[in-house]
Amino acid sequence: MKIKSIHILLAIIIIIGGGILLASELDLYNTDRVKSPRKTAEGLYDVTDIRGSHTLEEIEKYYQLPASSAIEAFGLRPDTNPTLFQLKDMKEIFKPVELEGEEYIVETDTVKVFASLYLKIPYVSDETFYLPEKTVNYLIENDKLTGEEKEYWQGHTFKLEYLDSKYLTASEFSKIVVEEAEGLMVTGRTTIQELLDSGITEEKFEEVIGFKVPDNKSASVRDFIIDKGLEFGEVKDKFAE
Repeated sequence: MKIKSIHILLAIIIIIGGGILLASELDLYNTDRVKSPRKTAEGLYDVTDIRGSHTLEEIEKYYQLPASSAIEAFGLRPDTNPTLFQLKDMKEIFKPVELEGEEYIVETDTVKVFASLYLKIPYVSDETFYLPEKTVNYLIENDKLTGEEKEYWQGHTFKLEYLDSKYLTASEFSKIVVEEAEGLMVTGRTTIQELLDSGITEEKFEEVIGFKVPDNKSASVRDFIIDKGLEFGEVKDKFAE
C-alpha cells in the first residue's frame, strides 16, 4: 500500500506540533526565555532577574516601573528612547567611581536596587551599597523610602560623573556639569531638572522666576519662563547671580 505524500506531510506536522506542545508544557520551549524575567512564587517578576539586555520599556512592561522615572532618577537625557536604551548602556554614560577602595560601575545592579526601593520589593545586593545622590533624592522626593531606608541611603551616596557618549553628547554634558569658574549657563535647551541639579534650589528658582517649581521638571526653563509671560533673556542671567 502506497502512502500518499499528503499523509506524510500531515504526520510530520502533527509530530512537530506535538513535540513543541510537550516541550512548552515542560517549560523546555520558551521563545521569551531570553528576555522575560522569572516570576516569584507570588506571581511577580523577580527583581533579581533584571538583566543588562532589558530596555527601559521592558522594565516598565514587566515591573510597572515607569521609564520616565528611571530616566529622571539617573539623570538621563529627557529624549532617551525607552525602546532602545538597555540597562547595560549606563556604563557608556557614567564614569566608574571608587567606593571604599573598589571600583563601582553604574549599570544593571544599580537599577535592580533602585527598582527594589521604588517598587518596595525586597532585594539584597552583593555589590551595590551606594547609590547616586540624584537617585536617592528622587526616591525621597517621591516618598519611596521608609525612615530607616532614607537614613541609610542618604549616608551612602556618590556624585554621578558623565562620559561623552551617543546618549549624552558633549554639549549636553557641559550644560549639566557647570564649572564654577564659568558660572551657571542657562540655554534654551536647559531643563528645569538640569537647573536644579546644577545647584539652584527650589527657593532660588521661585525667587528668580516668581513661580514654584512645576511637577514636570523635564520641561525646558525657557518654555516655562515664556509660558509665564516673562522674557527669557532677562530672567536666565539672574540664576548666575
